[in-house]
Amino acid sequence: MPDIVCPECGQVSTLPAIRRNSDEFCTHCDFPLFWAPSAVPLATQSTGSDTTLRRLPGAGGRQLIGTRVCPTCGELNPVDEHQHLCLRCNNELDPQPMFEPEPEPEIPPPPPPAPVVMQKRNWWPWIILAAVVVITVVVVIIVA
Repeated sequence: MPDIVCPECGQVSTLPAIRRNSDEFCTHCDFPLFWAPSAVPLATQSTGSDTTLRRLPGAGGRQLIGTRVCPTCGELNPVDEHQHLCLRCNNELDPQPMFEPEPEPEIPPPPPPAPVVMQKRNWWPWIILAAVVVITVVVVIIVA
């Protein structure tokens, strides 16, 4: 029977095989000894890669697990094809990307109106015409 050293308090315990039950806790600090690394053989063997396995308390062996991180609160949720909502905040685990509507194109402001140029009135033709009329009237009056 191999000895297991508790990683919490250093208490040495002897276990015949790890079965993951309530008898496999440290008698001094109640640390679960089935989580402690040791050379004690498991009572049940499983197949698969050790990199993706986790020892679970109360289970008869090892179980394949995985998690999905909630993008809102960071909660680790179990991988399940039917679960789409976070266990903690109840938000979507795979939210659809939010597309922003395209901004309306900016219409450039109309160009400022051309400045109105006041043309100087040309009075010379009117003055000459008036002078001709006055001279004609005076000549008609003198001759008549």
